[in-house]
Amino acid sequence: MDKPVFDYAARWQRAAALMEQQDVDALLLMKPANLAYFTGDGRPCALALLTRTLHCVVAVPACDLASIRRTSVATELRSFQSEVEMFHGFRDVLKELDLTQATIAIEKNFFDAALYEVFVAHILPKAHVVSATPIVSQLRMLKDVAEMASIKAAAKVADSGMDTVSRALRPGIREIEIAGAEFAVRKASAEGWASVTYVASGWRAAMAHGPASRKTIAPGEVVQVHLAPIVDGYTADLCRTFLVEPIATDAAKALRAYVMAQERGIAAAVPGADLMGIDGAMAASLEHEGYGDKFLRPVFHGIGIEHEEAPIPGGHAVVHGEQKVDHVMAGMVLGVGNCGIYREDYGVRVEDTIWVSEEGPVPLTCYPKLIH
Repeated sequence: MDKPVFDYAARWQRAAALMEQQDVDALLLMKPANLAYFTGDGRPCALALLTRTLHCVVAVPACDLASIRRTSVATELRSFQSEVEMFHGFRDVLKELDLTQATIAIEKNFFDAALYEVFVAHILPKAHVVSATPIVSQLRMLKDVAEMASIKAAAKVADSGMDTVSRALRPGIREIEIAGAEFAVRKASAEGWASVTYVASGWRAAMAHGPASRKTIAPGEVVQVHLAPIVDGYTADLCRTFLVEPIATDAAKALRAYVMAQERGIAAAVPGADLMGIDGAMAASLEHEGYGDKFLRPVFHGIGIEHEEAPIPGGHAVVHGEQKVDHVMAGMVLGVGNCGIYREDYGVRVEDTIWVSEEGPVPLTCYPKLIH
């Protein structure tokens, strides 16, 4: 399979246009996902400055300089021997580019409080510091053709991995052995995982997050499995709930109700529609089936380079440091079914990755949803 070719020049141009609109002179980037989006290389311990005039400086550890020359589209590469040298070096970069008193946008939703203070006090003491989120999230939220090729490939790999899970799942096997499906997913071209692989059985399926444990799967239990493989830098979200024989009637009923609600949520993801209409459609369906107070929110989120990115629904956007988005837009990729029905001794959930086309929602993950 040929690797997609991303148009970084077009990304820079769109970023520059947004910087112009918002009176921002440069983006200061440290988050690996953003570095990957703008430069083609998202390694940790790197720092980049992208200016409105389309100059891009990236600094990496000296030992990484040879390798990043193969992968980064930055206009200038620099190296450092320590983090202190990296930060001081960018203070020099700002001086060289006459940006010491400019408006600089930084990733406030990525920096912790201590790092933010270091940047503002020591790297940008005279600059006007604003959030980069309104620019970066707006750019990354709508996917282009090359990005969609990668996400579709990741979805295909996720479906393959879930098929491996289905064939391996049986009473007496441990959750960590089911998570061994990661090997098959690697063989199918996954580069890694955007989220830890969840395998949660029985009472553990009642947790909102259930990474695989040493617990043994017993007859009659519910088993939730969540996969998020990365292919060519992009990921897809897939969750399925399996019911081990003898099937518990109440769990089967809850699973059917959740699948129905998820399908209605997906159907609501139409360009121009209220973004929170996805949540409303699922909530109304679950309420009708008697599970109105048994599920968690948010029920959807954006997907791309990261497992969870813009658009983030409603008030959850504030928690994630994201901008509120009001309407569904063509080009969005969403994970629908993010949170499930949770009871005292089990939980059920199904999640799929969908692409919002001009005509409406298109499922990208396609593994069967009611597996007994």
